Amino acid sequence: MKRKDDFLSKREDSDHSSDYSLEILYDDSFEDRPLDDRSPKGDGRSRRKKKKKRLPMQRWKKITLGVVATLLVIIIGIAGSFFYLRAQGEKNLKTDLSDVEDTPETRKEGLFITYKGKEYQYNEDVINFLCLGIDNSTPVEQANEIKGQGLADAIILVSINVESGKIKILAIPRDTYVPVKMYNDQGKFLGEKSMQLTLQYYYGKTAKDSCELMVNTVSNLLFKVPIQRYCAINLEAIPILNDAIGGVDVQVLGDVEVGGRSYHAGETIHLQGKMAEDYIRDRDCDVFASSMSRLERQKQYMTNYFATAMAHVRNDLTLPVSIYQSLQGNMYTNISVEDITYLAPEMLDVTLTAEDMSMIPGEVTQPDEHEAYMVNSEQLKELVVNFFYTEVL
Repeated sequence: MKRKDDFLSKREDSDHSSDYSLEILYDDSFEDRPLDDRSPKGDGRSRRKKKKKRLPMQRWKKITLGVVATLLVIIIGIAGSFFYLRAQGEKNLKTDLSDVEDTPETRKEGLFITYKGKEYQYNEDVINFLCLGIDNSTPVEQANEIKGQGLADAIILVSINVESGKIKILAIPRDTYVPVKMYNDQGKFLGEKSMQLTLQYYYGKTAKDSCELMVNTVSNLLFKVPIQRYCAINLEAIPILNDAIGGVDVQVLGDVEVGGRSYHAGETIHLQGKMAEDYIRDRDCDVFASSMSRLERQKQYMTNYFATAMAHVRNDLTLPVSIYQSLQGNMYTNISVEDITYLAPEMLDVTLTAEDMSMIPGEVTQPDEHEAYMVNSEQLKELVVNFFYTEVL
């Protein structure tokens, strides 16, 4: 920028060696130039008064600009953190198949599958969560310190397609017969034995071990399908989850004891507090296959819970994080805040209906004193292909 002197015109004449007769001054020139003590007092006072009036305004502008700049930095930081968390969540959750080749030498189980002579590839937009309900009230991370305190009473695989916005739920009966890996109290592997899936959780030395054993066993059952995340909650978590969204309405399926009261099929009740736990846990162990009717109630409750929760989340995007934090001690999971930040906006328009919920095909038998759910492998493979894979063209 030019200085004021650059704009002075110099004129030569015979009487004066130089006469600076033209000045082009900036608007703030009187503030920039020092006061001339030789000027009349009145003029000096007027300039000083003028300066005193303008200085506070300048300071106010500086303060305002500083506050605005600080707010912008905070907003940019929050936005940047949000988008960073979303990016990290997407990166961590989605299965990247861009560099995977399907050849006999490089084929990875679960990423590719053959069904009826056709090749299928895992849909990388599908993210699977194994959700476990543990049959105890002990804090989850302490429950496995004493053997026998925890069984996986509810086993649900939740699959979210972040591209299509579809969600599917696959219910797996607790009594499903599978090869269960057994360990002693010191964590030494003892071998495998076919028994109820619910028992696999028992053999973990810690909550982390138990969850990872369940993930591995369920994945094997489903032909090695990838399971990206898991979450185990105990009985104490059910009322917390239920009441965080103001309770859930259900139309009673069959006669059931809830909260010390008997309800009959067709009645509509509003589940609050421990009522929710009673509704999804109640069964008569003396009735054959009563666990299957209980599973139907669990599917119904999940459908209604999801619809109610989504209505709340649309009004408050922070709700999933709040619920996540309120479950500490009653939950063990490898789901991170980054994952939730990524998924919450993706699920705003997702709906869940009864048609989106399935159960692995099979039938209940009783080979001994315990019931067993025997899987139909051919039907299960068809279901898995439809749920998780796309045909390789």
